[in-house]
Amino acid sequence: MEIVTNILKEQLKKKANHLGADLFGVADLEKAQLYIKDNYGLEFSKYPSAVSLGVFFPKEIVRLLEGGPQQIYSYYYGVINHKLDEISLLLANYLEKMGYKAFPIPASQQLITNKYKGIFSHKLAASLAGLGWVGKSCCLINGQVGPRLRLATVLTNAPLEPDSPTKNKCGSCTACVSACIPGAIKGTAFNPDDPLSKRFDPKACDDYFDYVQSSHGIGNCGKCIAACPWGRE
Repeated sequence: MEIVTNILKEQLKKKANHLGADLFGVADLEKAQLYIKDNYGLEFSKYPSAVSLGVFFPKEIVRLLEGGPQQIYSYYYGVINHKLDEISLLLANYLEKMGYKAFPIPASQQLITNKYKGIFSHKLAASLAGLGWVGKSCCLINGQVGPRLRLATVLTNAPLEPDSPTKNKCGSCTACVSACIPGAIKGTAFNPDDPLSKRFDPKACDDYFDYVQSSHGIGNCGKCIAACPWGRE
């Protein structure tokens, strides 16, 4: 069985890389099922595994955010999300053809009832899959590019060998805290048992986005992403 699961995993990884994914990992969701059920619903908690995918954001475009909102950042934000959705869909269809269940989670989709929350946590899957760790900014931090990436997830019951989570390496760094103009990032290290409010104020962040949109006609910020030393150079 182990040989079969490894073969299927390698096939999926090869397909994902061929389609344009920069990162690929498999998360074991078994221990997180209660959390998933409570936060995202019973349907999503039925899947024991998740394929986590990442596509890198060009560093030079992210660097521009240090000087203020950028139209080109918004453009490529959409391009990368679309690419991730395409990869997720094709991998999910492949898994279904192999006889397994698969549910592709869009790269960016908020709940109608709560604009501060997505339909599923890509960061949860990505951190469990070893693609990085959740930083003080509440972004996923990858050792190669830092937070300069976008994520997507495919939930599945396919027997895939899981990857191991990565240790949090933020340490005493507070670059994202200093860069956050509305003060939404509180500088507290990620702990899965803590509520989001202990680390981050989503309303303060969202209100600042609205201010930027009304002032500049472009609703982005990203200063915490640009400031992160991981993958900056």
